[in-house]
Formats: sequence, C-alpha cells, structure tokens
Amino acid sequence: MKDMLQGTWSRYGRSPEEFRNLLKERLCKSLPGVDAQVRMAPQSRVGTMRMDPPESANVSSVLILLYPWKDKLLIPFILRTEYDGPHSGQIGLPGGKKEEADQDLVQTALREAKEETGIDIAAIEILGNLTTLYIPPSNFLVFPVVAFTPIRPDFIPDPGEVQEIIEVDVDEIRDQNCISNKNLNLRSGLVVEAPGYQIGNNFIWGATAMILSEFIELLSEF
Repeated sequence: MKDMLQGTWSRYGRSPEEFRNLLKERLCKSLPGVDAQVRMAPQSRVGTMRMDPPESANVSSVLILLYPWKDKLLIPFILRTEYDGPHSGQIGLPGGKKEEADQDLVQTALREAKEETGIDIAAIEILGNLTTLYIPPSNFLVFPVVAFTPIRPDFIPDPGEVQEIIEVDVDEIRDQNCISNKNLNLRSGLVVEAPGYQIGNNFIWGATAMILSEFIELLSEF
C-alpha cells in the first residue's frame, strides 16, 4: 500500500504522510475565503458574496474526500437525481442538511456522504474545513469538510438521490484550461452566466465550483 501511495503522490514532491500532514496543518491557518470563492461565482452572485447569510439559512455541510487511485489523487462528486428543487440534476459534493442528532457539521458531512455514496466513514480522517458559503437559491449555509482516506472507497450510491458517482482527478481541476464560462438554462427558466470546471462531459459550477476554487488555491501553495 505504501509503495502505491508513494507513486500516486510523487507529483506533489512529498510522501503521502507529509502531504496529508501539511494540508491538515494548512487548514488550521487563515483561509483564502471569499476572495478565492468569488473567482468561480456566477456573475449574478458576485455583488452579494460578502453579505451575511440570513438567520433563516439551513445549516449544512459537504465532504471533499481525497484518496489515491493508481497514479491519481481523486475526489468523488455526485450527479444528483432529477427532483423539484434548485439543484436537480447538478453535480455536487456529497453532503446535506444538519440534523438534530448530528453532534457537529463534521458528523453531518460524514453521515450524508455515507447515505448518498455508501462509503465506509470509519476509514476517513478529517483534515479540516474550508470557508462556509451561502447558497441563495436553496437558502443553505454550507460548511465544507476536507478529509482523506488511504484507499479508494467502495461506492454504493443511493438511487433515490444519486444518479452517478463521478471521480475526478485533482490535477484536472487544477488545470486552468478546464475553466470556462457557460450560459446555463435553469429549471426556473432563468439563464445564468457562470464559470465552471469542464471535466470531460461534466460541468461543475455554482457553489461546488466556488468551494473548489478555495481548495485549489490552498493546494497551489504546496
């Protein structure tokens, strides 16, 4: 296992243990915050990014899970099922609304990720969190949790919530050539101009892209 991990992480110039520890240490310090998030914000959101969320916002969290596979460092995303809601059919990170039984937002992220993707959360190490982000269309205040697991999870997606698990190489997202702007037709009938990450046939945009923007800025320091 160690040899496989060494090969996977050699592009970062450090052993897996060193990289994991450095990222965990970095997440304890001041974060790039809104300045990094806003770079991938839809044009309609830019002017409101620094406003405080309303007290009525639904508190939630999502999981950025890093794991090695062959020569790649991957993050799993979910393609949501079609439903009557603002994020129907979109690509996002596993996660959801905090429940009363959750001790904290880390537990929310782990619980939701297990429910949606079937992963073994016992094998996951929490490294830290990114800056919270408010999503006006759904009135959610999102707490992004960053975690690591040394082996590729066995995914069992919940068919009621997840159409597909999409595993994305971190290096693909870090490549500036994958960033593009698109005019997107929303279910509400509105057309939104938004930047995003074009990964193969998948376009990652909105809150997920904004969270990734901050995460990628952190990785650029290593």
